[in-house]
Amino acid sequence: MRKMGLNKDYVVGIYNDTTFSTHIPNTQKYKELTEFFTRFKYFGPIITANSVNEVLDKALEHDVKYCIVQATGHIIQEAAFFRHIEKWIEKQNFFVTGHIMDKNKPNKNNPKGEIGYYGLHKQCMLVNLDYYRKFDKPVFGNKSATKEENVVKANRHSKDIHDDYTPLSLRPTEELTVCTPLVDGWNFINVSLENDLTVYNFHPKIRESKQYIYPSQSAEELALQLNWIQNIVEYAPTCVFLWNTENYLDLKYVKLEKPIKKLYSVAASFKPNMILHHFGFYDDTEIVYYDYSKPSLAFKKLLLTYWDGEDYPSFIKWALAKYQFSETGGVETERLTRDDLWQREIGYWGSEKVIKDHWERYKQLKHSYVHVDICENPEKVTNKITNDPDSVIWWSNAFHTVNAQYVRGLQGVKDCYNVWLDQINSKNSDIWILGKDYLDKPIEGGTLKEYLSEKR
Repeated sequence: MRKMGLNKDYVVGIYNDTTFSTHIPNTQKYKELTEFFTRFKYFGPIITANSVNEVLDKALEHDVKYCIVQATGHIIQEAAFFRHIEKWIEKQNFFVTGHIMDKNKPNKNNPKGEIGYYGLHKQCMLVNLDYYRKFDKPVFGNKSATKEENVVKANRHSKDIHDDYTPLSLRPTEELTVCTPLVDGWNFINVSLENDLTVYNFHPKIRESKQYIYPSQSAEELALQLNWIQNIVEYAPTCVFLWNTENYLDLKYVKLEKPIKKLYSVAASFKPNMILHHFGFYDDTEIVYYDYSKPSLAFKKLLLTYWDGEDYPSFIKWALAKYQFSETGGVETERLTRDDLWQREIGYWGSEKVIKDHWERYKQLKHSYVHVDICENPEKVTNKITNDPDSVIWWSNAFHTVNAQYVRGLQGVKDCYNVWLDQINSKNSDIWILGKDYLDKPIEGGTLKEYLSEKR
């Protein structure tokens, strides 16, 4: 099996911020959502604790230089978050980077104009562990309404990320000042400045790739913040992936050296076809499509009946006008036109003729279709699995979707995943596997028997 997530110079932590989470009716659900969204391209350990310092102290036990600290309710919406963090690490020298809050002058966040210094919003921050250790593990610094502190005066950047209380950076000075710190994280800022290190606000690109669910006593406000997640839960089973949001690079890690006898696949765009094309197939090869989206299965049938293997964008336009189904995609597909995506697909195959020739053979194969949520009724698929040699099953990220996770929670999805594997194993332990586990980690590379042996 391919080893993933190696050589990262950071570890991720999640802490239960009790000063906020007392207002959240289901803290565990939000913690699991935070962990779920963290698993976009991050497969390393996740530290859990009850404070920023506890997370960082545990992070020191890992052989990494940085720690991404998240509060319960923080959501990484795009895998690009990690790419931006990695680029930031490469070019900046810092102790802490995060969401700087200004309570040192009159502004929207400090209407009374109190001298309350600066702080860091606890939703998310990036900490250099080498400096954390070198500075003797300084306390994060809880806000206080009464206690005065001696701190380094900051040279505040004149520009803000948004509003008038989020400066781009705080640079060190040689002056000291006295204040009553009115915002958490003041001591991290003070320690950074006294060690001549600038404190930076998160870059806009990092901010754009994440979200924070601000706790509230109002159920209506929480529902509004989670509206986009609820929309996915409700509408995902009615949508069709007209293009694959994941590439085909994983196929090179599968050591199957014979043509495929039987393919079991979710009903998503051209990946099933590329699997067949990559490994080869027989004239009597069978394909079993399964999906929780009825429209996706219907679209597979429609393609088989009406598409000739050429000019896929024109076929999509015709199909949408005739049957009016909902299409969906991801970051990888939303920014490209259909013509761009078709050219990208042709590039994967080598030429449009290769696709057409494949399609002519593919249309002659035996196809069957199963409407099922494999987290609910996996036996609808697994009961169809035979002991044929050189069989392949692909389930994509079915166990790491918002729909699966939000409804069932992390432990619930883990249980579903294990049931799925056990049922397949009872039918054909030599089947070749492609997909993601419940933490979004790719598990391709060998047979189910080999995977279970490593997993144990």
